[in-house]
Amino acid sequence: MSIAGLLVALCGALCAEGRIGDVLIVEHPERLVVFSKYQQRLTSDEYRLLSPFVPMVLVRERDHLGDGFTPCAAVEIGREPYYILRNEGGGFSARDEPGRTEIFRNVPLFGDTVVLLRGRALRLRPAGDNEEVLLQAGTRVVRMFEHESRTYVRLPSSRGGFGWISLPGSGRSSEWREVESASAAAVSPGDLILRIQPVVDGANSSLRRIYAALSPESDTPHAPPSFRLSRSPGEIRCTLEPPALSGSFSGSMRALLAGLERVLGGTGLHAEISEGAILIPLQ
Repeated sequence: MSIAGLLVALCGALCAEGRIGDVLIVEHPERLVVFSKYQQRLTSDEYRLLSPFVPMVLVRERDHLGDGFTPCAAVEIGREPYYILRNEGGGFSARDEPGRTEIFRNVPLFGDTVVLLRGRALRLRPAGDNEEVLLQAGTRVVRMFEHESRTYVRLPSSRGGFGWISLPGSGRSSEWREVESASAAAVSPGDLILRIQPVVDGANSSLRRIYAALSPESDTPHAPPSFRLSRSPGEIRCTLEPPALSGSFSGSMRALLAGLERVLGGTGLHAEISEGAILIPLQ
C-alpha cells in the first residue's frame, strides 16, 4: 500500500473511533471519477459495485493524489479507501450527471447491525424516494450514521438499498437491539476476502475433480463450473459461473455455505443463500 493509502486508512480508523465525521451521499456515485486505494482508476466492474446513495465518509475533503497536483477528496466506502477526483472549479469530477448530492456534517458514525424487535412496524424511507415501506419485526438493518433524529441505514440483502428510519431511543430500545456489532466492525472486507478465498478455491478444486471423473462418460466435454467472489461496499457475493447451473449445484452451494460459516466464526458476520448466490452482508 502507498504511504497516501496508509494515511487514508489511519485517518479513517480515527474517524470511526471518534464516531463523528462528515458523510457524502451521491445518487449515482458510479458516475463520479473514482480511484482505488492504489490510486488507479476503477474498472467498469468496480464502478458497478458503487451502489446508489452509498454513504462515503470524507476522510480528507481537500486532498491531492500521489503526484501532488491532481485534486481529489479522500473517502472511505465500507471501510475501504477511495479517491474522488475534483474538477478545476473544485467540484467532483463526473462522467455524467451524478444526481442528488448531499454532505452531512459532524454526524455520529455507526456501522453496526441492529434487529427490530417485536412491536410496531417501523417505516423506512428509501434514499431518493418519497414512498415509505414497512419493516417488520425481525428485520436487520445496518446503522450507517445519524442526522437530526433520523438514522441512515442499509438493508443487508441481495437487493439491499439505503434509507432513513426513526429508531426510538439513543441506545438499546424495547423495539430494537444491536447484533454482534463489536466483533464484526473489527474485520475489514479485505481481510474477509483473504479468509474465505481458500474455502472457495477448495470448492472449485472439488468441482474440477468431479468433472474430470465424469468427462470420460460424456461425448461433449464441458468446462467445470466455478465459484467466484465479488465485493461491493455492502456485501461480499459468491456466485456460480455459469449462473444457469446454480440450481443443479445447490448441494455444492450448501456445502460451501457451511465452510464459509466456519471461517466467519467470531467475526459476527454470517453467510446466506439468496437468489442463487451466497451473500455475506457486511457491517
